Amino acid sequence: MSQDRQTPVPAVAIIGVGPRGLTVLERLVALAAKRFAGTTETALSIHLIDPYPPGPGIVWRTDQPESLLMNTTIAEQTVFPDSSCTFLGPDEAPAGPSMAEWYLDNGGTEPLHSTFPSRSLYGRYLRDAYRRIREGAPDFVEIVEHPTKAESVIDLPAMDLPQSVAESSRATVPEQLVRCQNGTTIVASAVVLAVGHIPSAQPEERARLAAFAELGGGLYLPQGLPAETPVTEVAPGERVIVRGMGLNYFDLQTLFTLERGGRYEPQPGGLLRYVPSGDEPRLALGSRRGIPYRSKPICREHPRRDWPLRYFTTNNIALLAGLENLDGERKAGARFNDQLWPLILADLRLAYYHTLSQVRPEAFTDDPGQLREAIGEAVSRHLTRRTWQETHPQQAGDSGASEAGAAATARAGDGAGAAGTACAASTEEASRQGRVTREAFAWSEIEEALVPDPADRMSLHTLLNPLEGELFTSREPGEPGSLHEWMLDFLRTDLRSSLAGPTGSPEKALFTVLWQSRLLLKDLIVAGHIDRVSIDMEILGWFEGFVSGICDGPPPQRIAELIALAEAGIVSFIGPDMRIEENADALREVEEAPESETLGPRPEIFTVTSAQAAGAITGSVVIDAASPTNSVSRAADVLLYGMLERGQLTPARLTLDDGREKFLNGLALTPRPYRTIDVEGNVHPRRFALSIQLSSKQWGLAIAANPGTNAATLNDSHAAAEAILDLL
Repeated sequence: MSQDRQTPVPAVAIIGVGPRGLTVLERLVALAAKRFAGTTETALSIHLIDPYPPGPGIVWRTDQPESLLMNTTIAEQTVFPDSSCTFLGPDEAPAGPSMAEWYLDNGGTEPLHSTFPSRSLYGRYLRDAYRRIREGAPDFVEIVEHPTKAESVIDLPAMDLPQSVAESSRATVPEQLVRCQNGTTIVASAVVLAVGHIPSAQPEERARLAAFAELGGGLYLPQGLPAETPVTEVAPGERVIVRGMGLNYFDLQTLFTLERGGRYEPQPGGLLRYVPSGDEPRLALGSRRGIPYRSKPICREHPRRDWPLRYFTTNNIALLAGLENLDGERKAGARFNDQLWPLILADLRLAYYHTLSQVRPEAFTDDPGQLREAIGEAVSRHLTRRTWQETHPQQAGDSGASEAGAAATARAGDGAGAAGTACAASTEEASRQGRVTREAFAWSEIEEALVPDPADRMSLHTLLNPLEGELFTSREPGEPGSLHEWMLDFLRTDLRSSLAGPTGSPEKALFTVLWQSRLLLKDLIVAGHIDRVSIDMEILGWFEGFVSGICDGPPPQRIAELIALAEAGIVSFIGPDMRIEENADALREVEEAPESETLGPRPEIFTVTSAQAAGAITGSVVIDAASPTNSVSRAADVLLYGMLERGQLTPARLTLDDGREKFLNGLALTPRPYRTIDVEGNVHPRRFALSIQLSSKQWGLAIAANPGTNAATLNDSHAAAEAILDLL
């Protein structure tokens, strides 16, 4: 849409109008309604650029199968600010409903805190939220949809303007020209990049598999959104090697079974029996760990609820940092491994052993209260001795290091482990690497004395890596030493634990602690209270994967379905550290086959193995079901790739403790409201970035906002909208 240059109307371009872009639109409309109240002419034009419908976008399309589920409950989503949002005035009412309110208003009857809705249902909520925002916009706010892709954003040359105009805020920085794929050009006073998931260039190994599939007549489907994966190209009965057993896999599992006419019949104990349609392919599943993420302990009998953390609290973090509280200008500068993980570990131990004492009191030889006392003593010692000076010995001299006494280190895997192991490294070196932790006083002795059976003790490392050290002589059902039988036993145990819930399973009690700990960590990161190197090397280095393995799994229903498919012979298991190679024998047969035979079934040109399971599996199709990395350095999107190539954007960089520089996955941005920074380090005052590319500033970016939590995503959108209107 072109504007009359004699009487220009300020324009804002939002590129990408999924949940994040939608919240920016909501905030712009709400703030503009107050700022321009009483205006009779158009005061603001908002341009929405997305080839998919505003609100649902591509991920939450309303036409995708109802069988594809979200990984969060109905109660956990909103687009609109509520009374918890600190930026709303006391007299301001929410402009629209949360998903739960919308669902009930539309006749929904399922329990809000235990129902995992379909992706398309969430898409319908987003679609209706957009309609509400658009219809509620005042006449002086114009909303223009552009169902196309943005291909470039460039700064227009500065114009010769009269002195009075040149001194105004709108003339200090040139406007931007947004060029779209369909030929549309938009002159914008501000641009918001909220592009979400974008295509990525394939790494060398995946490109090799794709080239080999094309050469040998097989099929390789790279990482992407499951609903967009061309699964119809996979024929019934074909052997499909699936790499990745996370949430994308469970979507593919649904598309290959329920959506091909199969059905599940309920069995006792929450189990299912699968009745095939005959149109399913055969699925061989593998991943780095060889197991899926643990299923969420959320079901009708056990809705998700918050868990009060006793030790990992803002008060204790402030105490460690020598601050009165975390609300002032000074930042805690906390190191995760050194200072925060011991507090989380204490909360994990408390929840685990409290639940164990309720579920299996016979596991204890004496009063379990002794463990609570040991945990409390360990935390007390930690709070009085693990000060900032002690964990930063280079800056504070050696006084803190000399007080450290016997130190212990926790590897990333063992950081999830019991209590650290004795280390010969100096305290200063271990502290520099951010890995020093203190062994709780006599913890191991007390734990072993009170809980003599190792199977009853909390082992986070075993929980996360149960296949470590296991060797299997077979993958076949019913055979001794079979990976198949081990996996079925593992999955059934996990399902039983999930259905027992956090109060009925010590392992699932950890879910509630880690869930709350992650929420607090996200807030601490946004507020700047955690050391940047520690975020990258420790939280993202090991803790993120650890939490995901326990907290980000599928609903229990999906595990029950996987068990049924394995029992029905549809699914087999590859094992950990899977390795995909070309099947040279099959390729040779393809090359030697007469041309008339090349039109038959795809040849099984791929071979996959695991060092922990005997034998190999061959297949004609490989699907990468792992989640995309979303690294801006590998962006294959025309818009972001071009802006990076021109230096308009640049990846965020982090200087490590040893002086080396590391590129991060997200963009270089200012603090909130997250203006973009170019390759020369210049801040663009009229260009903002939210969504996944914000990962250099935040951790674990959510789909959208959680209601009742003063959600960071809504605060982000509010800050960006305020900054934009201040420019106009």
